[in-house]
Amino acid sequence: MGDDNDPQGHSGRRQTRRTFLRAASATAVGGGLIVGGAGTAAAGNKGCGAENVAAPDDFPRVSTRDHFDGDADLINGETEWSYDVEGSWPQWGDELTLFVHGWRSSDDDDEPIDAGQECTNALRAAGYDGATAVYSWDSDKGDSIDLGWASAKDIAERNGKKLANFCQWYAGEYDATVRLIAHSLGGRTVMYALQTLEEAYGARDLLASVSLVGAAVEKDSPSMDAGWLDEEFGDHIEFAVGRLDNFHSYEDGILNNVFRLRETEEAVGEVGIQYEAPDNYTDFDVTSEVECHRNYYKEEEGIVDQLVAQW
Repeated sequence: MGDDNDPQGHSGRRQTRRTFLRAASATAVGGGLIVGGAGTAAAGNKGCGAENVAAPDDFPRVSTRDHFDGDADLINGETEWSYDVEGSWPQWGDELTLFVHGWRSSDDDDEPIDAGQECTNALRAAGYDGATAVYSWDSDKGDSIDLGWASAKDIAERNGKKLANFCQWYAGEYDATVRLIAHSLGGRTVMYALQTLEEAYGARDLLASVSLVGAAVEKDSPSMDAGWLDEEFGDHIEFAVGRLDNFHSYEDGILNNVFRLRETEEAVGEVGIQYEAPDNYTDFDVTSEVECHRNYYKEEEGIVDQLVAQW
């Protein structure tokens, strides 16, 4: 679904399905889109934090599951822009918060939608009543010596165009406020989505806000001057989103160990930004409140109320 609105003009083979899902929804989940989620094994740090609450099978999601193989190549006739809309969507328009999950999140075990439900509960407790959904992607593909990290990182980047395509369609179709919450490696998908919103769509301030929580993104990447050899998203952040808030914790063991081992540098989700920040970027140190990588978005243990306070 959704590739009919990309800048390349591909025909959309899922429009009918989107319309059906909108009409068939039965139970309210509220507004907003949520991006992120816990992962399995080290990525989700299952040794700490409570399990996510169970989501209903029809929890709303934007899905690119099984769009990629273990080598991060597109399969099943999918394009670089395509996406699916699944589950029940009782509330279309006005405002949407999408949760983008992180590494090793297994669709077989319902981990993406459970994370989406957990974050939704936290948003409701914080007084947010907009629509919510989860962005589910192939974060558990890849089987190399690094536990599939390199492939998952590539897939996260390639999902940027798909996520941007959905966001620009939804915001345009419903004149809606769209927000993203990105957890862990989901933060990388969002950085590439912001780049696409500027370079492919010219969509200035299309997103009302982006909230990064424990983002597995290099600490210099969101800056305005990351250097010649490094990725740099500062200009895209200033262009495509009203505000970007980064919630980081020096006690995040996954970023402190797993990310540093694989990337040989620190993550913005651990230590905050390095170098000049975009004008609409703010760091929030939540070290005293978050020690577990999977807890940022939890209702009981997390800091979602602080996210909502910035909106």
